[in-house]
Amino acid sequence: MQKLDPARRVALLVAGLLLAQFLLMSLHARARTLGQSLPRVALLTVLQPLQKASDAVITTVVSAWKGYVDLRGVYAANQRLQAENDRLRRLLVEREREALDGQRLRELLALKQSAPAPTVVANVIGGDGTPWFRQILLDKGSLDGVLINAPVVTPQGLVGRVVAVGPNVAVVQTIADGQAGLGATLAVSRVNGELRGQNQPLCRLDNVSGLTDVSEGEMVLTSGLDGVYPKGLIIGTVETVERGSGAGLHRIQVRPAAPLERLEEVAILPPTIRVTVSDLLRPSPTAKQPSKSK
Repeated sequence: MQKLDPARRVALLVAGLLLAQFLLMSLHARARTLGQSLPRVALLTVLQPLQKASDAVITTVVSAWKGYVDLRGVYAANQRLQAENDRLRRLLVEREREALDGQRLRELLALKQSAPAPTVVANVIGGDGTPWFRQILLDKGSLDGVLINAPVVTPQGLVGRVVAVGPNVAVVQTIADGQAGLGATLAVSRVNGELRGQNQPLCRLDNVSGLTDVSEGEMVLTSGLDGVYPKGLIIGTVETVERGSGAGLHRIQVRPAAPLERLEEVAILPPTIRVTVSDLLRPSPTAKQPSKSK
């Protein structure tokens, strides 16, 4: 390849520089006509992609921050609403409990007014720890007129009887206790039987003939034949019946009407049989008296 003459190269270089200068002067003149300078236009042209990218980043960051601030505001508002909701729920539960307590006390007051005097209303202060109470402890005792064998009831039904008394406390054996027993009558057929506790939520009604028509849901009352409980107190209702064949006996399960698993207040009725310490020490009238020596 033939090399260019140095003088020719210089001439071409000068011509190129003159052409570039001419083009720059033309662009500058055009920019001045539009009220802008060429360096500024060139700088803006170069920086435009960078500015666009930075605007996008700033917009994204601002949007994210605004969303975070809004989310914090929503979270705080939700926390306030949750706290208010919890407060209203506790208030509602408290009002419902007060209404139930008032209703229960009104029923006990009505029971006390209709029962034979003296009737003592007592609070349950202890139990034996089973899901259904077999024995309960009351906050009233002999100083309040409570006696042994006094029947204990609620407005719903029979609870049991007092088996031990202190000056300010009484122990009650409920009808669910395995050692408890009392005379009972079926409200419809008027057949008598014996109700026995089973240390379970349900009691058992014994000695009812298989020839007797017994239906589930039938009410069971005290018969008064045991000499401890007055006649006509509600015991509960028949839960299940396994019918006896022929002259056999029914197997009857009875659900107590009183809420033995959640007793709070009870009424203590006057005992049918009054037992005192002097009664226990007094000799039986049928006991043989020692003969006097002649």
